[in-house]
This record gives sequence, C-alpha cells and structure tokens, in this order.
Amino acid sequence: MGKIILVRHGETELNTAGVFFGIMDPILTPEGMEQAESAKKILKELEYHKIYTSDLKRAKETAEIINYKKINLVLTKELREINFGIFEGYSYQQLLEKYPAEVKKSQEDWENYNYETGESVLQLQKRAIDFIEKELDLNKNTVLVTHWGVINTILSHYFSVGLNAYWKFSVKNGGIVIIEFSEGYPILKGLNIGG
Repeated sequence: MGKIILVRHGETELNTAGVFFGIMDPILTPEGMEQAESAKKILKELEYHKIYTSDLKRAKETAEIINYKKINLVLTKELREINFGIFEGYSYQQLLEKYPAEVKKSQEDWENYNYETGESVLQLQKRAIDFIEKELDLNKNTVLVTHWGVINTILSHYFSVGLNAYWKFSVKNGGIVIIEFSEGYPILKGLNIGG
C-alpha cells in the first residue's frame, strides 16, 4: 500500500495578479515560501522515498523547502502546469479584448481546446497520468510537487470519469493532497491539507 502525496507549489506574484500562466516561470513570494514551510511541517508526519517536481522555478523552490529528508529531487517537465499558449500572461478581461474568438472556443470546448501554441486540459491529463503509470511505484510513498491543473486532472482521473470533476477541487498554494493505493485502488485520504 503506497501513497501519492501531491503538493501544490507556494504562491507567486502571478498567482495574485490574476493572469493565465502555466509555463511562465515566476519565483515564490515570501508568502509562498511560508506556505512551503507549512507544508514541510505536515510532510514530517509522512514517510516518502522519492520526490519528483515540476522543473518550473515555483515548484522546484517549493520542493527544496519541503524536502526535510534532503534526498535528491527528480525534476521533470511532465509535472509542469498546462501550457496556456497565447493566453499566457493575460488577464481574462485582456483576453476578451485581444482574443475574443479564442476565449469563446476555450469556453465551449474547454477539455479539448489547445490554447493555440499550448495544450489542452485533456493533453495535460494524459501527460500527468502517463507519468504516474510509467514512473511511480504505487506500493511506495512518493511526493509530487506540481501545479493546480496537474493536481486537478489527477484527482478527476481517479475519482470521476475523465475530466468530469476537474473544476470540483480547490487546492490552495502549499496545499497537500494524499491518494492512497490499496492493491491499485485509489482512496482519497487527504484534500487541501495545510494550504
């Protein structure tokens, strides 16, 4: 019986700016560092054998702070946030003015819309689940430091059909989600711990 321990990175300035950002690469704010320190206290109650982290700075910084065992971090692009393509760096209001047709498409077919030069939520989910199925030993405890979109696609995959529950989870910056696997069967053991 093993666990996937999902940790959302700490706050960045772009989180507070209210813009679309996935592959943009801001660092943590002081608040984000404090959120990571809080997550570290919770992780000290949990055993883990490996930490994988998105290679984006906000996740990597969070992983370095929470890693109380000081084991080597495994950086991977597979745990990056969704690539919002042409939407990156814009607020919703700015997008309505700059790309009104694309905003409409993204709302009408949000699962498949690829954000033009980016990727779709469906592609993000496939990337995240492929990573879990190919890289993780579900009989051991593994920490994944990643992003809101990645966490929600994983939760939706294991606890609904496809992306049906994608918008139904709210994991805050620095929040922890625990999925336990009993003979391959996923059980949600903790949602938004800390954060």
